[in-house]
Amino acid sequence: MSEARLPSKTIRFLSGFSVLLIVYLNLCGCHSDPETESGVSFRFEGSISAEVLDNFLNRAVSHQILFTDHDPVLLMDDIRMFCETSAKFIGRAAIIWDTPQAIEPFFESRATIAGQVHAADPEIILQGGLFETIDTLINRIMIPAWVFDDFGIAPQNRPFSYNSTLYPDGRYRDFWQPGASVPDISRLETRLWYYYCARRFIDCGFEAIHFGVVEIVADNDPDFEAYADLLNRIRQYARLHARRKLVLCDAHLNTGIFRNGHSLFDFLSYPLRIEEIAGQPPQGQLIMGHDDSIYGRTRGGITPSGWTAERLPYLVEIDNWGSSGQGGQNIGGIWIWGWDEIDWFARLTETERNHWLIYAYNWIKTNDPCGHFQLPTRRILADPIDGIYYWYYANNASAACQLGFNQEATIRTIFNQHDD
Repeated sequence: MSEARLPSKTIRFLSGFSVLLIVYLNLCGCHSDPETESGVSFRFEGSISAEVLDNFLNRAVSHQILFTDHDPVLLMDDIRMFCETSAKFIGRAAIIWDTPQAIEPFFESRATIAGQVHAADPEIILQGGLFETIDTLINRIMIPAWVFDDFGIAPQNRPFSYNSTLYPDGRYRDFWQPGASVPDISRLETRLWYYYCARRFIDCGFEAIHFGVVEIVADNDPDFEAYADLLNRIRQYARLHARRKLVLCDAHLNTGIFRNGHSLFDFLSYPLRIEEIAGQPPQGQLIMGHDDSIYGRTRGGITPSGWTAERLPYLVEIDNWGSSGQGGQNIGGIWIWGWDEIDWFARLTETERNHWLIYAYNWIKTNDPCGHFQLPTRRILADPIDGIYYWYYANNASAACQLGFNQEATIRTIFNQHDD
């Protein structure tokens, strides 16, 4: 870690809060043994079996973002919810979309709060997110000597270079906004940046990393040689330094990426792709083959842990991507009644939301045993509801989470099916 530190006052607060959190969670019974009484195993070290990976994916939630640095009461409530619902895989627990203004406090606070999560349940896997975007703020971050060392390059006293990560022909430049572009993975500077972020996440205690829409970053990497190089270096570091000597890597793909029969990723992730039920707004359903959905499409091969999958396992999530400006209308495409998926879901009644979670979970298990429903516990709303609800929270409404949507009991019921 860099010598830059959080202010001593902040460190004292977080340390004191950690003690209070652990005491509170133990009083609530929020702790976990290495193996549950039902015999469901979450043990792994250095590699992960197909069975244990499935056990984690069967209890996956999408929680964007766990680390509410300025609201420790909500953080405590989030961790309580994970424990009480038996969630084991916390997706999108921390993400880098826009580069943090202050990179050291960003990672140091994530490490501190990851320790609080693992004090409550050491089995939980926290996932970090690195996406198909890069911006000019990386020009302010000095490249540590260890990044160059790990790539076999003589250290250089310089910051990251935004321009050196971009497609040379100008493709995707300013794609997201001025100064924020899609990077080119075939360029060494891009791999240095991704590696730097991934290693920092691993050092914080994260054991999974989501890489977003990798194909748009790989236009100049048709054989995925550059991606394979990056992921191999990340996994090599994890084998020595990760909590359980493993990092799980996934991406937004509906079939997979393979080289010589080996999968680059441990599993895949994709949106649900919900279809309107015509004439019955706001009802939605899942259909095999709808649009570019993932159901039944993942390919098979040798996984990074060494076992052969007939087809790769995957997560599907209630995704967010923005506002169409036509919410409430049937406009086709990937929209559901004109909303992105989480904005549509949040507008259902509480009873409808609970029923729909159970419906979707059972539909996926019935139609594709490789699929796992990553239940939503926090997601941003592109179209805020009533000028009040800017986020969807699965938490039960309480003083700790006054805008909770009350899905905890349903999530707990779904996850506990695996103990029968």
